[in-house]
Parts: sequence; C-alpha cells; structure tokens
Amino acid sequence: MDHVIKVIESIAPDGYGRMSIPSQTDSDLYEQIQTALQSESVKDFLLNQRGIDNLFKFVERMASQCLRESEFLHCAHAAQAMEIVLSQPDYDEQMVLVGLALIHDAYGRLQKPRPEFDSKQLPRFCEAWTRFCARLAHEKTISSIKYRIGTEHDGPRYICYW
Repeated sequence: MDHVIKVIESIAPDGYGRMSIPSQTDSDLYEQIQTALQSESVKDFLLNQRGIDNLFKFVERMASQCLRESEFLHCAHAAQAMEIVLSQPDYDEQMVLVGLALIHDAYGRLQKPRPEFDSKQLPRFCEAWTRFCARLAHEKTISSIKYRIGTEHDGPRYICYW
C-alpha cells in the first residue's frame, strides 16, 4: 500500500498536464489507481497534495482523451481517479466540482446509449455524480466551474482553471 501511495504522489513529472495524450505516465498512473481501488479500504490511501493534484491532472487528461476518441473507457478511468480523491479526508470541493464537470462534459458528448458508471466499484464517485447532475439540472450552469476546450497539435484538450 505504501508503494502505491508513493508512486501516485511521484509518478507524474512537472508539466504532466501539458504532456501529449496519451502518455506512458497515464498508463503507469492508471495501474496504481487500479491497485488502490482493489484494496480492501480505499480510504487508507492517504495522499499528499501532489498525489491529489496528479489524480486531478489524470482526470483532466482522461476527459480530454474521451473528447478525442469518444470512448466511455476514458470517462470510467477519470471516474476511478475521482473515487480515490473522494476517499481523501480533506479534498477540495471546488476541484472536485471541476473534475466532475470535465467528466460530465466528456460523457455528454458520447453517443447514446451511454454506459452507466459502476456504483458498486465507485460508490463515492456515483454519489457525487448524482448530486452534481441534480445540481446542474437545477441550476443549468455552475458559475464557479472554470474550464475551456482548446486545440493543440495533438487534438482538442480540456484546459482547466483548478
């Protein structure tokens, strides 16, 4: 467990969010996310701020990949990273809203019928997802969430203001 925590906290190099999509770092980080989710208690994976930031950047990158390839798998990977973030004792609610908004936007662009997220595997994420979707349906827009879609040499990408 300590090894997984250390890898999540240190695997992403500076500038990870701006690297080309996909990258080997994404694969390595996803492997650690899977290991964490398969443990008996995800909440035992207490990350430092760099580890949490790496997971948010992973969410941004997976949502961008979903935007490019229109595959639910990338949204599911982002949701899995959010499950770990949501298991942290003191996560930043604003950053969670931005992460959920990215996933929601990418998910909304998928062709119907869209697969559902697995509430047994991702209970915290699915609860936050349901609340977010209800809030968005009620408010139509959440002004505190800031992101845009930019185009780079390797394709469209979400650009977040975490």
